[in-house]
Amino acid sequence: MRKKSGKSFNRFWETLSVHFLESTPALFLESVETLRGLPVGVQVIERDFILPSYISDFLQRDDEIDTLGIPYDLGSVMHYGSTAFSVDQKSKTVITRDSLYQQTIGQREKLSFYDVATINTAYCKDECKNEKTKCENGGYMRPSKCSECICPDGLGGDNCEKNEEAKNAECGGVIELSDDWKTLESPNYPDPGYDADQKCSWLLKAPKGKRVEIEFIEDFSFLCTSTCVDFVELKISDDLRNTGFRFCCYDKPEISFVSQSDTAIVLFRSQLSTDIGFKIQVKSTDSEPRTTLAPTIITTTSTPITVDAPNVWADWGEWSMCSRTCGGCGIRSRVRSCRSKKCEGRRQEFATCNLKACPVDKHCAKLLSNNRLCNGKVCTKNDIAISSCDAPQCCPPFQNVDGMCQSDQENQHDELWLSI
Repeated sequence: MRKKSGKSFNRFWETLSVHFLESTPALFLESVETLRGLPVGVQVIERDFILPSYISDFLQRDDEIDTLGIPYDLGSVMHYGSTAFSVDQKSKTVITRDSLYQQTIGQREKLSFYDVATINTAYCKDECKNEKTKCENGGYMRPSKCSECICPDGLGGDNCEKNEEAKNAECGGVIELSDDWKTLESPNYPDPGYDADQKCSWLLKAPKGKRVEIEFIEDFSFLCTSTCVDFVELKISDDLRNTGFRFCCYDKPEISFVSQSDTAIVLFRSQLSTDIGFKIQVKSTDSEPRTTLAPTIITTTSTPITVDAPNVWADWGEWSMCSRTCGGCGIRSRVRSCRSKKCEGRRQEFATCNLKACPVDKHCAKLLSNNRLCNGKVCTKNDIAISSCDAPQCCPPFQNVDGMCQSDQENQHDELWLSI
């Protein structure tokens, strides 16, 4: 598409389908872009689990892509989800290097901030080069109206200096932190809980030289899907423009998080359902950044051996803890070491785990009651949540069969493998 002078594409593109975007030069598939040696973001399962006709979508791209200097975004609308083009709709074809991003990838609600920035950089880069509007926290001037700012998700105000305006709820704000804990929670937490189509954001500010500490407390429950649709998101890196970790389902994060800088953003979004939501406590801290889970370290007491014969592998190590407690979204892994100078085959294996269906949604009674009373428009919006409300839940594409999460081809590819 050619540049149209003086026009910003961010609003226009938000109305287009993802399928059309795939043919747009400025927005190449995000999950393919990073396959240049897999340096960031994702690891891709070997080809056995990808539909043959889509293998080309997972090939590495070395010289074909110009990122325009924009960082990789796991929250891009162009990013494949966990089971994209899976032969059995179950085996994961894309696994994030950081497990906290696993349910972030694959969102289709809207273009991310970096998606819009990519298009505007490609087609409208110089529209505001002589203007002086100051946009804070990573925002930039809107090409179609340089006196306005385009703000990262979760931020708002004339210059991106405060939190984004709430949607269908009274929530959010700019929170100045001290050494004492303050609590934040989703709308109507814990009972009757949040409703569909709500959004809140909190801009957290610690004193200069300190960081933001965030800890989840008490009950935690969201509609459970393989890509989070209802979620709480933490943006705790030093780049507030990029998509953060999105948490949903029923597993409350058990660690506390510490931001990389003195500013962080917490976002809440519900699209389809009603549930308990979340509650967190926040404060300023002198602690070192803690922005992800500690990696699982597998050690061995065996003496390293290097032999001339090829393909001499040590025994497989123990399986890691499953990343989820229920619902079929979980991943576990184990590794083995090469005992010869060169080995062919898998060094690391991944497998699905914890296929027991998650507990029944505590707010099912309310959801079903609302469905009986609502008009067709509202009912249609909640169809996905209502359809599985009477039974323990499983992450799509799994279905609950006698309390266990199964796919249509449960007997095929019970485990998924990754070679690295």
